[in-house]
Amino acid sequence: MRKLEKKLVSFNEIDPGGFYMKRLSILFITVVILVCAVNTSFADETTMSEEPVIETYRAKVLKIESIKEEYPEANITLIKQKVDARILNGGLKGEIVEAENNMSGNPAYDIELKEGDIISLGMEQGENGERLFHVKGYERTRYVYQLIGIFLVLLVIAGGWKGLKSIVSLGVTIGLVFYVMIPLLLKGISPIFISIGVCAAATIITMIVITGWNKKSLAAIIGTIGGITAGGGIAYLYGLLAQLTGLSEVEAQMLLDIPQQVKFDFRGLLFAGILIGALGAAMDVSVSIASALTELIQKDRNLTFRQILKHGMNIGKDIMGTMSNTLILAYTGGALSMILLFVVYPRPVNDIINFDFVATEIIRSIAGSIGLIFAIPITAISFGLMHKKNESR
Repeated sequence: MRKLEKKLVSFNEIDPGGFYMKRLSILFITVVILVCAVNTSFADETTMSEEPVIETYRAKVLKIESIKEEYPEANITLIKQKVDARILNGGLKGEIVEAENNMSGNPAYDIELKEGDIISLGMEQGENGERLFHVKGYERTRYVYQLIGIFLVLLVIAGGWKGLKSIVSLGVTIGLVFYVMIPLLLKGISPIFISIGVCAAATIITMIVITGWNKKSLAAIIGTIGGITAGGGIAYLYGLLAQLTGLSEVEAQMLLDIPQQVKFDFRGLLFAGILIGALGAAMDVSVSIASALTELIQKDRNLTFRQILKHGMNIGKDIMGTMSNTLILAYTGGALSMILLFVVYPRPVNDIINFDFVATEIIRSIAGSIGLIFAIPITAISFGLMHKKNESR
């Protein structure tokens, strides 16, 4: 054993200044970005459909003419509108066109226009080659982009260089989801392995970009991946025990009839959704504990493994309550309309919980919170073991 310990050397002796590890980290990030770029072509091939092409334009409403049509036998009143609008972008910019907008009295679907509104127009080719325009909705993209811009600017102002690195890591994470995970799911590959791989890659890249390659980032990576995997595994297990279909959402049901005819593992998609949904919170928990323990070690390098674990758990206890609330309240906020319906149309509690979509949401939120709880001891133990290993050398 002593001979083995003598052969063990620290990272600094092998790699002074972390030179090779930093180069390895840059290489890893570059490879991931290249994979994202390559998978863009897969996404284009996979998501092709036979739906007619609809061109979209931004336009300003100039004039509205309304015609009311009543159908007493069906107790329905329709309002058909002819809308004159000036196109504001694209090859038809400046052209005034006529579009249709129909309203049935249902506020969920009706688009109530007034002169001066900026709207989104869809254009299709008719059977005789004529252009047919219809109102798709209000133009909201500019406000969405404005808010995203404000967020990014504030991130840089408040965080400085760290904020800029956060934007880079966020961009890579989004790229992994949309250009790696989604195309592979559409190819019918198991969502369980894909989601674990994407979450692991996103975690590693984020930690390396934000904190560099060190003991703190390594402990946070282990804690994050371990926590969300545990939470997702529990969700998958209880999904099987409760016989959840994974088809509780309308969007999931629509996937049964997509033109690509992909056979999805809907329980696996539920697992993947929990991992992606809890990833950000788990990273937050893990890096907070690892950062705090790093500060403690710098103050007192004689801390034992037991003391490090105790400090990590104490720090985690303060984080645990707020983070669990964050995750559960996020799911509750998304299901607020459903909760109101159950209040308006009261039913026994057991009947409500027994609904597939209700049980799904409960298991999703509780399993995600369990993943956060697991992330705390895993991060503390990983940090403590690495500190102990360094001290023994």
